[in-house]
Amino acid sequence: MLLAGLLAGACAEGDVRPQAAGTGPPPRTGELTWGTCPEPSEAEAQVWGAAGHRPAYARHAARLRCGTLTVPVDWSAPRGGRLELAVAVLPSTGDGPAEPLALNPGGPGVSGRLMPIGIASGGARALLDRYDLVGLDVRGTGRSHPATCATAESLDPGPQPTTPTRRTARAYWDRLTQAHATCAESDPTRLTSLTTTNAAHDLNALRQALRAPRLHYYGVSWGTSLGITYRTLFPTHSGRMLLESVVSPDPDLRGLLDGVTRARERRFDHFTTWLATRSARYGLGTTPDEVRTRLLSLRDRLTKRPLRTPDGTYGRPETDQYLDAEPADRAGAAAALAALARGRAPAGDGGDGKSRTATPPLVAPFAGTALLCSQVTHATSFADQWTAYAERRAAYPVLGSTRPMFPGSGEVPGTSTCAGLPTPERPPVEPGRAGGPLLLVAHRDEVITPLPWARAMRARTGGSLLVVGDGEHGGMAGGGCAGRVVGFFVRGDGAGVGGGVCEP
Repeated sequence: MLLAGLLAGACAEGDVRPQAAGTGPPPRTGELTWGTCPEPSEAEAQVWGAAGHRPAYARHAARLRCGTLTVPVDWSAPRGGRLELAVAVLPSTGDGPAEPLALNPGGPGVSGRLMPIGIASGGARALLDRYDLVGLDVRGTGRSHPATCATAESLDPGPQPTTPTRRTARAYWDRLTQAHATCAESDPTRLTSLTTTNAAHDLNALRQALRAPRLHYYGVSWGTSLGITYRTLFPTHSGRMLLESVVSPDPDLRGLLDGVTRARERRFDHFTTWLATRSARYGLGTTPDEVRTRLLSLRDRLTKRPLRTPDGTYGRPETDQYLDAEPADRAGAAAALAALARGRAPAGDGGDGKSRTATPPLVAPFAGTALLCSQVTHATSFADQWTAYAERRAAYPVLGSTRPMFPGSGEVPGTSTCAGLPTPERPPVEPGRAGGPLLLVAHRDEVITPLPWARAMRARTGGSLLVVGDGEHGGMAGGGCAGRVVGFFVRGDGAGVGGGVCEP
């Protein structure tokens, strides 16, 4: 239960004094107005620590300060309409002066207001010794004027064939285009304001409202795009910045989807090698080539004649899921594939015996789509998207026909979530170099934001690169490498040329 309000007095040198909400004249642009923290939703509480660290969650929630930051709808027209963004600050517990460390969980579109509690309740809790942890619901998300598009968010792609045909993909593209157009017509100014550039200006307004000369920052996934954009636009006000699961600096959507598919194909190759070294256990082949041939033959057989059992049907979609297993799930996927090769249903849920508890959604889908599509150059025609998809299928025969694991990919392969959205009037900010220390973090075997993207970003921005030896997407602050997060922000580790490797 969230028992928060205002702390008496400032906890950081130069901190802004609370102003009671709802008193005096309307807030001015750039003004941070403090108030009572709203009760978190069950999803927010579960995602940000109540489930696994309930005592710590309650302790930190009771100290949280909440407020709203007033910003222009469009920073290129600052005298126009205004928005109020939801902010939460978890004050430092250290004895000395504290600086703000802003946090963003990515998505794009994930509510980040309570991320300070999640960080303070996990392995990187020592950050509180030095920093005020700052959470923000980016414009259009959470409690910051959430942008919705019911016609698009409820759009059901319907039953899909094993691989989509041009006709089925085009039908979905047209429906999504119309849904987005309908929502854009209702409030075009607001839609066009949902850009990464505007969100970066919001961060700088937050820094100014906190009266901080510089803003430290930790962003994950899309949050790395936000961080790099802020760092490039406001280089003299950028402090220490850690960017984990780094998005590519090249904004072309086709290249992004190709990169994700290439990474998945490479992960499958690693899987065949792993299986070959365990041939006695799984019996799927003694060499990577033998394993590959047998698995693709199994998939062809199940595509033509799915295995139907009392527990379910196993055909092409299920087989593709096992072939695309994350490194942490290899044992379960291998057991499932071995069972299917013998004509049997996999044991348990996915064959790995793990409990599959769904994480409550905190994503604002339409806002996330708009923010992402503002940051990438996307083909405006279905023909371009379908051509790119056909080329991926040919180049990556194992997983090229399935939906790429990236937010810009539509629910139906060969389409895009950007369908029907206007091309941004201004191109995304080109990543540049700045003064503050920068640490880029990549997870070695992950496929949503592959390792080569972090290397490409480092070539543009400088900084250090740390490679985490797993296949996760984000999550470093809560895992075995959390000490490296603390080391970078508190002790200054990883600020040199190296960065190195961390095996969790």
